[in-house]
Amino acid sequence: MKNELAVIDIGSNSIRYVVFHPIDSGRYIEKINVKVVARLSAHIDANGALDSVGIRLLCETLQRFHEIGITHHVEETICVATAAIRNASNRQDIVQAVEQETPFTMRVLSDEQEAYYGYFAIINSTFLTDGYSVDIGGGSMEVTLIENREMIAYHSFPFGAVTLTRQFLSGETMTSGEQKKLIKFLREQFDEIPWMKNKKLPLIGVGGSARNFVRIHQSTLDYPLHGIHQYQVRSKELGKLIDELEDKAPKQLMKVEGLSKDRVDIFLPALIAIHELALHIEADQFVMSNYGLREGLVYEYDLHEQEQRRIENVREESLYQLESDYKVNRDRMNYLGTIAKSIYRQLVTLEIIPERAADLRLLDSASRLLYCGQYINPDTRSNQTFYLLTNTDLKGMTHKDRLALALVSSYSSSKRMQQLLKPFKDWFTDKSIERFDLLGSILKLTEALDVTERRAVDSLEVTLEKDKKDIRIILDTGDHDYGFEVEKAEKQKKHLERIIDRSIQFDNKGGGLT
Repeated sequence: MKNELAVIDIGSNSIRYVVFHPIDSGRYIEKINVKVVARLSAHIDANGALDSVGIRLLCETLQRFHEIGITHHVEETICVATAAIRNASNRQDIVQAVEQETPFTMRVLSDEQEAYYGYFAIINSTFLTDGYSVDIGGGSMEVTLIENREMIAYHSFPFGAVTLTRQFLSGETMTSGEQKKLIKFLREQFDEIPWMKNKKLPLIGVGGSARNFVRIHQSTLDYPLHGIHQYQVRSKELGKLIDELEDKAPKQLMKVEGLSKDRVDIFLPALIAIHELALHIEADQFVMSNYGLREGLVYEYDLHEQEQRRIENVREESLYQLESDYKVNRDRMNYLGTIAKSIYRQLVTLEIIPERAADLRLLDSASRLLYCGQYINPDTRSNQTFYLLTNTDLKGMTHKDRLALALVSSYSSSKRMQQLLKPFKDWFTDKSIERFDLLGSILKLTEALDVTERRAVDSLEVTLEKDKKDIRIILDTGDHDYGFEVEKAEKQKKHLERIIDRSIQFDNKGGGLT
């Protein structure tokens, strides 16, 4: 039995404590997340050492975290420090102080290790296989090149949100001259790294500054889907936000929805750094990963216990976890999926519908999650399924893919699907919506053919009538009584009939009673 696991992330700007709870599916989920905005990088003296005030603040914060851990029965704590401690000239003294004054042993990560854990979180929690990741902390900026889910190169720039603010912002707002100096400085730094060019890969944002950008952007759109993880936006939106914020004083920035109050004074320099990086690497897309260093540490811990190198199929793993979380009957869902895919493939063979690999994949996934809403309320299963899937960060899927899965899994009728789509205007083309309607209607018919949950239908054959207009579905039910199944299917077939513009008749080649 796994126990509660905690991670302490000692950064240049904040010190964060996260408790992870083991769940039935075998993974960890976040349970408690608290932070102290310690600004340790502001306590570095002229000799590059963390001063006594900073060390005391660090130790007192860790002691507060320990009390939380006792309450939640945390058995193991991973305590790591990044740039502020790594670059401090008295690093060893700080490590000793933590060991002597707190219950924790602090591990100071190298710049490579810091980059690795961010990369490891990305490849185990997103659909991305290639890209540049950026995590700008208080005192450093980690950039990593990812290709084919491997970390190809990394670089840790010795500046971050706090240090850039101190260096390039003298008043409450950044002057145009200061902004030009900052941009010139950043471009010179980026030019020195040969692998940071000519790739045109997406930029993957990790960390607090990236999170704040995405939350601000979502608030301006009144974004209707839950979550920031795997959120995609054109990189040019970074520049637009800079234009909107550059003249705002701190009091005005405090009112910006999505911007954390503790980042008001350091956000603009960090945003400019991310934007300049996007321009430098010619990234058209910015993708948010809400999983970073801390989650990378947890993935390493968890996968090591299971003797796995990494999660090979993130999407599949995410679906498996959902099935476990909502007590889905996997055997029955596999059966329904087999019947649904058989109907789809035979309609393709008869040239009634076009074949699309993506549709078959969506149909398979939707059949697995068809009943997840039943865990909440069987009477409103369809609505609950839609709510759960649109309010869950499904790893390995874009937000559009998640919405498509929710629409097909929760399908009850075309009219209801159109109602659910109202907040998502312009997300899909009419052709895409027609496809979801088709897949949902196939699932609706498939459910009817197992209304008694006995798997009475062993297999089926879809044939065209002699007039080539209507279709007949011949059921192989063996010796089963299939009367209830056909009765229900007769009521539900109208959805599919409307979409394929053909009437459907049922027949049986077994010896069952009707």
